Amino acid sequence: MNASMIMVTVAVFLVAVAALGLAAVIWIRVQHLQRRLATQETELLSLKGALSAICSDDMVTDHRQGELEQRLRRLADQQEQLLMRDPETGPYHHALRLAAQGASREDLVKNCGLSRGEAELLLSLNRPSGDTGG
Repeated sequence: MNASMIMVTVAVFLVAVAALGLAAVIWIRVQHLQRRLATQETELLSLKGALSAICSDDMVTDHRQGELEQRLRRLADQQEQLLMRDPETGPYHHALRLAAQGASREDLVKNCGLSRGEAELLLSLNRPSGDTGG
């Protein structure tokens, strides 16, 4: 064997060792990336589950809020009906008080929610007996 052949053999050997080293580095890097990918996939599944739970909770909350709003409307309606029945606190009591203080028909209609006829009746009840409204 001559010197040039030895040099070629050594060069081929060094290239082979470098290729093996590079392959080992690449293999280690691939293994690391696969572990990282598996971890990220697990985290992604966990986040999907958490998001699904949040969306479900949000839907339940929206439904519950709707129920509470309906209940509040019913209670407000019931309260209004009770106020209408109670002569001491209802709108007629307030209207009578305003009429006694000299409120106009329009004031009673606007502030007490009365019809014009109701306002006229309350005003006529509060007129002095000698006053005919003219």
